[in-house]
Amino acid sequence: MSSPGPDVRNADIGRAYTELSRITRRASIRARGDDLVLSVVDQSLVDFVVEHPGCMAIDIARYLRLNRSTISRQLSGLLAAGLVRTTDGGSGNAKPLEVTDAGRAALERSVRLHRDALEERLAEWSDDDIALLAGLLERLGAADEAGLPMPARAADRDPAAS
Repeated sequence: MSSPGPDVRNADIGRAYTELSRITRRASIRARGDDLVLSVVDQSLVDFVVEHPGCMAIDIARYLRLNRSTISRQLSGLLAAGLVRTTDGGSGNAKPLEVTDAGRAALERSVRLHRDALEERLAEWSDDDIALLAGLLERLGAADEAGLPMPARAADRDPAAS
């Protein structure tokens, strides 16, 4: 099978970008319509802390390539809401983070809302098409994450934490 020319490839990449942008925007709108659901940003931060317990604000800022003050502002809201908390360790203002039970529950509600919306949209799709979509998105995600600075886990920072 021959590969398409650069114009077709460029157009297909443009279509993929447009659709991913639309899907992301709609998810953000869905989250804004429900007080029990985290914003897309808050969901991303809580999920990051779940995946990287003991991470610090600087780890999140490096990973997301955002200014530390931006992350600190977002985290202050999550701390005030009781969704994340600081733990012992670190120095000065740099404290390890962990998700609270309330944060886990909020994350589960948010994931459920978005997953339900996805299931509704894929209801008529075949199992093979869903598997293909999942595999391609995993491949895209792996390529996207390559080279991003991953935070050290708490146990990696302090052997006594193990």
